[in-house]
Amino acid sequence: MNVDVDVRAWERTLRRPVCLLLVGLLFFTGCLPYSCRREANETLFSADSLSRRVAAEMDADTLRAAGTSDGAEAHPLTYPRTVRFVENGIAVSDARRNSLFRFGADAAFQREIADSSFAVPYLIGHRADTLVVFNAGADRIDFVADGRRLAAQSISYDRPARDALVYMLATDTSLYAKAVGEQVGAHVSRLNEQGAVTAQADLGGPYWRRAGFLRAWDNALVSLSGYRPVVHRLSSNLADGATADSVSLVGFDSPMLERSYAYAAGDVDKPPLLMASAAAVGDTLFVLNLRPGWVQIDAYGPDGRLQRRLVEPHEGGSRDYYPLDLDARRTADGYRFAVAVRSPEPRLELFDWDRTP
Repeated sequence: MNVDVDVRAWERTLRRPVCLLLVGLLFFTGCLPYSCRREANETLFSADSLSRRVAAEMDADTLRAAGTSDGAEAHPLTYPRTVRFVENGIAVSDARRNSLFRFGADAAFQREIADSSFAVPYLIGHRADTLVVFNAGADRIDFVADGRRLAAQSISYDRPARDALVYMLATDTSLYAKAVGEQVGAHVSRLNEQGAVTAQADLGGPYWRRAGFLRAWDNALVSLSGYRPVVHRLSSNLADGATADSVSLVGFDSPMLERSYAYAAGDVDKPPLLMASAAAVGDTLFVLNLRPGWVQIDAYGPDGRLQRRLVEPHEGGSRDYYPLDLDARRTADGYRFAVAVRSPEPRLELFDWDRTP
C-alpha cells in the first residue's frame, strides 16, 4: 500500500475491514517529507517561522552509532513496527511476521517469540520482565513473559468503531487507549483490567490530525500528532471533564513546513508527515523528526521548547529511508536511542548521545 494517499482516500480505505490493519501498520497516512516536492509557495505559519529561527540558532549534537541488527538468517526482521527498551535488552514487534524479537543491549539478536494468536502486534509497555502487547488485528491486549503469551491474562478490547485507529499505552498501573476515526472523533480512554472504559477525555480538532502514538511524559499522558508539531497533554487519571492541553513544539523545523501550510490552506491535497514517533525520559520528550536518509531526534522540555537537536552523521539523503518508532533511555553519560527502521532494509538501529551541559 502506498503511503502517499490523500485523507479522503484514507477515510474510504478505513471503511474496508480487510485494509484496516494495513492502514494501522502505516501509522497514519500523508505525504512523507522525502516523497513530496517543495511547493513554490514559501508561506509558513507564524509559529513555524519562529520555530525555524529557534532551530537555526541551535547547533546540532552528534548521534553516535551504537549497534544495528536485522535479526538472524532464520529469523529476519521484516516489518519492525514498535521498539522498547526492556530489562537487559531491547524488544521489537514485527507486524508482518506477527512476532516479537528480543535483542541484547548491543542489538545482538537473541530470539524470536512467535504465537499463533499474535495479530499485528504493537509493544505498548512492559511491567518488570513482562511485555505488554496490543494485537491490533485481534483487538486484544496480551502479556508475554519468559517467551510465551500468558493467555489467562489476555484482555479483549472493544474498538469503538470499525474504522477507528487505536493506539495503546500500558504503564505500571494503568492501561490507556487512544481512538481516532470518522465516527468517534479522537479521544483517550483509561481501561480497567477487563478492558472496560472507566474514564475518557476528548482530544478535539479534526480527528485525522490526532493520529499518533500515546506516551507517558513527566507524570502525564501525551498524545502525538504526525501532521503538525503539536502534542496534547492530559492528566494520567483522566478525571471527569478532563481536557487536553495543546503544547506547540517550539523549535521544530522540517523541510515540509511550507507544505503543511499549503495543505491547511487547501492548496495541496496531501498532508506531510512531520514526526513518526517520540519517547519520553523524565521531563524530556525526544521526537523522531523525519529526514530523508538519516536519523534526527529533537529534545523538548516540559514547556515544549527545543533543548537540543541530535543528528546522525550523514553525507546524502535517501527517499527510501523510513524510520517508524523510537525509544530512549538514560545512560551513565547521556542517552541511548533505539530506532525501528522499515526501509530500505528492516532493522533495529541504536545511537548514543553523550550529553554535555
